[in-house]
Amino acid sequence: MNLLYVAPSYKPAYRAGGPVVSVSAVAERVARRGHRVSVFTTTANLDCDLDVPADVPIDVDGVTVRYFKRHEPLKRFLPFIPYLAKSAGYLYAPGLRRALREAAPTADIVHTHFPCVYPTFAAARAARLADVPLLYHQRGAFDPARLGFRPWKKRLYIGLIEKGIMQQAAALIALTDFERITYRSLRVTTPSYVIPNGVDIREYRTSSTQPLHEIYGFPQHAPVVLFLGRLHPQKGAHLLLEAFARLHGKVPDATLIVAGPDEWGLAGRLHEMATGTERSRGIFTGPVDGDLKRDLLARADLFCLPSEGEGFSVAVLEALASGTPVLLSPACNFPEVEEAGVGRVVSRDPEAIAAAMAHMLSDRDHLRSMGAAARRFVATCYDWECIVDRLLDLYARVLAQRAAAASAFRSDRSPQAEIVSPR
Repeated sequence: MNLLYVAPSYKPAYRAGGPVVSVSAVAERVARRGHRVSVFTTTANLDCDLDVPADVPIDVDGVTVRYFKRHEPLKRFLPFIPYLAKSAGYLYAPGLRRALREAAPTADIVHTHFPCVYPTFAAARAARLADVPLLYHQRGAFDPARLGFRPWKKRLYIGLIEKGIMQQAAALIALTDFERITYRSLRVTTPSYVIPNGVDIREYRTSSTQPLHEIYGFPQHAPVVLFLGRLHPQKGAHLLLEAFARLHGKVPDATLIVAGPDEWGLAGRLHEMATGTERSRGIFTGPVDGDLKRDLLARADLFCLPSEGEGFSVAVLEALASGTPVLLSPACNFPEVEEAGVGRVVSRDPEAIAAAMAHMLSDRDHLRSMGAAARRFVATCYDWECIVDRLLDLYARVLAQRAAAASAFRSDRSPQAEIVSPR
């Protein structure tokens, strides 16, 4: 198959969050199966831009990628509006539109990977003009909590533009059963299929290769709670800090590590909160990647994400693959961790989070057994190769349905023998 992926950002734009990791993981594995995969994307790396050649094909780990320069006129002319300055923007890239119109007719499938941005709009238009089937990923964007963030703009855009794109699509892809519900809540009738994110367990380890206690200055054997993600109001780092303040009397030697890019300028406020709860036990690393990220995931005793709304967190899968149990909010949409005995799900209340952390950290032997079960769990249920199998099956189904429809249409249009009635 000749597959055209269209995404707002692509690696190494890791500041843009989990979708960059999951889209590149799928693209590379599909390419290794012998399919031709091209990725059209922008230079966006959240609030900054990648320093990469623009509008030329580049081989990125076996995938042909073309980056297009974005232009954000609103951000340039209205820099005093806070959310414009902090967001990635609409990602308008005029060169992308022209290139998509040329590339779409040669593709078997066009697959978009995030809604309400210009790359998806341009890709849908190019697919329609070329009469090529479109597949559509929302990646958690239609969670009610996320739609409640700057709601007027999102609801207007969805109603005017995005619903039409979803109705045009041959199939909608949901990361969880909850995402299928959010599609239906928008009154979109296109068939939807659940294909979750995955993880390659071989990329993760269960023990740190670096002396992180020396690097960050915490006691060598202290219990470590890790938050890994963008510092965004919806991710809940502030709730975790409030919960951690309540934990001090119960687990006095515990250390909290907050790792991730400061997307919304929250680091100052979070530092102040940590100062009030013994700052030495609240460590802020900024963005992490590579070996340092894998070592943090492996060293942590507990991974915590009290998010207000998630699609399907890659970071949670990475923690489980590192043998680290998880403590999640219901909005992470991953109840399976409790069913598998590899984590807990509690409400986004600091008191409830603190109580759950205290209970889990009080028995580190049990945590270690949960961690061993966590690796088995993701290896069995969320291995990338199995996920790619499901995605390729969906591609084949869409193409088979399209071929059958075309064949039926030709049959209906074929000349029929003229029937002459007797006079």
